[in-house]
Amino acid sequence: MCTFEIQQLVTQEEVNDLKHAAPFQNIIPKPFIPIKEGDSRKEKEQELKVVMKKLEQKYAPLQVVPVIEKIGTEQQVSIAGEGDLLTRERLCCGLSMFEVVLSRIREYIDDPLWKGQPPANGVMNIDECTEFHRLWSAIQFVFCIPVGDNEFTIEELYGEGLNWAGCALIVLLSQQRRFEALDFSYHILKVNRVDMKDENVKGIQLKKMVDRIRKFQILNNQIFAVLNKYLHTNDADSMPVEHVRCFQPPIHQSLATTI
Repeated sequence: MCTFEIQQLVTQEEVNDLKHAAPFQNIIPKPFIPIKEGDSRKEKEQELKVVMKKLEQKYAPLQVVPVIEKIGTEQQVSIAGEGDLLTRERLCCGLSMFEVVLSRIREYIDDPLWKGQPPANGVMNIDECTEFHRLWSAIQFVFCIPVGDNEFTIEELYGEGLNWAGCALIVLLSQQRRFEALDFSYHILKVNRVDMKDENVKGIQLKKMVDRIRKFQILNNQIFAVLNKYLHTNDADSMPVEHVRCFQPPIHQSLATTI
């Protein structure tokens, strides 16, 4: 989360730099030309070209690279050209510190410890809990339990940091879809939307817990959207719904035949 906020600040600073550097790089915004009744489009385009030509001539003495080429040394010309190119292209290249950090973390967690052994049925583990998203589901379930008097919620203690950490690991491990389908808290939310019960279960008010689950779900979705945007995920878990893997229904042992 900290890296993402730094990335946003750096991007804002770069946009600021580009705006300040524009007059010195022959980057002149097109002025507004009012259109009057009876004016043709061709006439307006011609008028705009004349106005732009005048502005280019006006700001020509401010252009750094041509001035340095005339009066500077060979080294100064090279430095000015490189600086001009960097200022123009750094945002166009899509350079992202946040993306680099996420890619580095992905390399660190490329280990069976985080993903578990491949499922025996080829789909998912049923009786075993070997993937990280199942662990995070248990942790999130505890986060969603309403606190008592004189107690602090997890967001009051740590803000959104833990949510960012958990969701980042889930996305980097390509477990987002399985997390959203099998999360314990999300299951409670879905059931409550059907039965609409508001009971006190073992000292926990169900309505308050469901409200907290919904808030966590909204926050998780926002974090997943940001992470997927920077990671440009194209794995099987992030493919559109149309790409569905089909499996044969299970066959009872009494009906199975041996070949």
